[in-house]
Amino acid sequence: MLHLQQYLSESQQQEILQHCREIGKKSPLFSPTMKNGSPFNYQMTNCGKVGWISDQNGYRYDEKHPVTNKPWQPIPGVIRNLAKSLAAEVGDYNYKPETCLINYYTQSSKLGLHQDNTEVNQKSPIISISLGDDGIFLIGGKRRKDPTKEIILKSGDILILHGESRMFYHGIKGIIHGTSNLLKSGGRLNLTIRQVY
Repeated sequence: MLHLQQYLSESQQQEILQHCREIGKKSPLFSPTMKNGSPFNYQMTNCGKVGWISDQNGYRYDEKHPVTNKPWQPIPGVIRNLAKSLAAEVGDYNYKPETCLINYYTQSSKLGLHQDNTEVNQKSPIISISLGDDGIFLIGGKRRKDPTKEIILKSGDILILHGESRMFYHGIKGIIHGTSNLLKSGGRLNLTIRQVY
C-alpha cells in the first residue's frame, strides 16, 4: 500500500472536481442497493468503459448507467494520465484505466469492510483519489477478521493498493465534517480507478 499525502495541489483538485461535476450531469449520482434491497450509505456514479454497480442482482460491472440506461462518460484525460503515472510509481507500466468509480459521502456515510474482487484482473493496482472532507479509512488484511488500522485521508491524498495489499479488506469508518472547503456543500468525493480486465 502506498499513501501519498497532499499529493494533488489545490488547482489539480479543483480541475478533477470540475470533471466530476461534468460527468455527473450526464451520469448522475444514484443510490446503489444490496441484494436484499437495502440502500448503500452513500451515492455514486462512474465513468469509463464500464461502471461498477450494485442492486438485487448483485455486484458487477456494466456498460450502462442503471438509471439513465446510457453508456458511461469517458474517463477524462487528466484522470486517466494521473492514474497511469501513479501506477508506474508502484511498478505497473502497462496500466489501463478502464473504470473510475466516483463515491459521494456525506457526514453520516460509511462503507463497510470489503475486498475489491469483482474485477477479472485482480493484480493491477487500485488507485484512490480523495477530495473534500477527511475520510477515516480502515485497512485490514486478506481475511475479514484480520486486525484493521485507521488512516486519515485528506483532500488531495492518493492511496494505492498494490501487490499483497491489492486484496486487503478496507472500508470507510466515517467522514470528518468541515475539514475541507473544496466541496461547497460539504462531504467527500472518492475516485477509485481500476483496470477491470
